[in-house]
Amino acid sequence: MVATLGLGIAVAFFPGDAALAVDVWLLVVGTLALLLAIARTLGALPPERPTRLDAAPPGLLHQTRPRELAKLEREVGLSTETAFDAYYRLRPTVRRVAAARLRLRGIDLDASTGTAESLLGPEAWNLVRADLARPRDHDAPGLTLDEIAVVVDAVEAL
Repeated sequence: MVATLGLGIAVAFFPGDAALAVDVWLLVVGTLALLLAIARTLGALPPERPTRLDAAPPGLLHQTRPRELAKLEREVGLSTETAFDAYYRLRPTVRRVAAARLRLRGIDLDASTGTAESLLGPEAWNLVRADLARPRDHDAPGLTLDEIAVVVDAVEAL
């Protein structure tokens, strides 16, 4: 009713825009009719009940991945892409873990005695040694997963 009154006023004051006024009136009346149909349909539907698929699986309510694990996975993944990531992301983590494991044996990772180098092996030592120069070509290929596995095995064996 209000829309029809608005149409009458628009046609009376702006007779040249009668086609536009009718288009706007049809849009408003159509929208109101659609809203009325939706309201009646929603009222007639039965209330929704949750299904078995909506419930979370038992035992998985509070299981979240540790942030450190996600960080390590990201570091390993990136380290296989570029030498930059292997040097600046994975290397510090491996150095930190290797230093802690060696410290339990009373060995300093950065000592010049060669003990750490012999315990770690050449592959791991080439990644964790203190005098390792940063890569000149940051986009050079990173470490392969096999190389990373050898380093991890060496550090775990400490």
